[in-house]
Amino acid sequence: MTDNEALEILRAQGYAAGTPDVRTGRVRVWIHGNNDAVDVAIGRELHELAEGKLTFEEIRERREDETLVTP
Repeated sequence: MTDNEALEILRAQGYAAGTPDVRTGRVRVWIHGNNDAVDVAIGRELHELAEGKLTFEEIRERREDETLVTP
């Protein structure tokens, strides 16, 4: 699966997704029913989200962990 295919799957499920940012390696995906968004890593994380193997909550927790580790 390509990143574009994963984004199309998410969009078909009703999610709004931005354009992948190659500088940061992430793409912003907005969650249904609210104005909340999660920055999803391009590649494996994006593919796993589209396949239902990963949830927005799990990704959000990863981002929080990254914030705690970053000096």
